[in-house]
Amino acid sequence: MVEQRGRIVFIVIVAILIVVGSFYSFWRKTSVSESTSSSETSLKGAKATEEKTSEIIVYISGAVNKPGVFKMFNNARVMDLVTMAGGLAPEADVSKINMAQPIKDGMHINVIAKPILVGGGEPVVSAGKVKGSIKISINMADKSELDALPGIGPSLADRIMEYRQANGSFSDINELRKVPGISQSKFEKIKDKITL
Repeated sequence: MVEQRGRIVFIVIVAILIVVGSFYSFWRKTSVSESTSSSETSLKGAKATEEKTSEIIVYISGAVNKPGVFKMFNNARVMDLVTMAGGLAPEADVSKINMAQPIKDGMHINVIAKPILVGGGEPVVSAGKVKGSIKISINMADKSELDALPGIGPSLADRIMEYRQANGSFSDINELRKVPGISQSKFEKIKDKITL
C-alpha cells in the first residue's frame, strides 16, 4: 500500500514537472517571437522613414512629352526626370539642358525648345542682338546672347550660366539678382529686356 502510494506520488510529481516544463517552453517561445516581431516592426519603420526622407518632389516643364510634378529619389539626375516625363519633345534643345545635373527637392527644370525661325530662317533671338520688342530668355540664352544685354559682360554671362547650371532654370526674373555681380541697378537696366 505504501509502495503503491509512493508510485502515485512519483507519477504526480513527474506529471507536474512535465506540465511546468511545457508552460516554460511555451512562454520562452512567445517572448522570443514577440521580441523578434517588435524588432522587425522597428526595422520596417526605420526603412519606411528612410524611404520617405529619400524622396524628393520636382517639377519639369517645357519641351517634354509629359510635363508635371514627379516624386524622385534624392540622388536622381535630370535624365531620370526627363525619362519620367515621357522623354524630350522633338523641339527640345538638348544643348541647353544638362542631363547629368543632380536634382534637388523643389527644383523646377524647364526644358528649352529650339529657337523658332521667322520668315528668312533667322532665329527670333540671335546672338548679340535683340529684335524689336523680343526679350532674351535668361533660361535658354547662351553666353553671347546674355553678353548682349546692357551691363552684362562675358564674365557675368558666365556667372548667369553657372548659376543656372547649379540651381536649375530661373523661376522668376527677379531671381537673377541672386547671381553674384548683378546689382539692383544692373537688374533695373535689363529687366525689361529679359524673360524666362
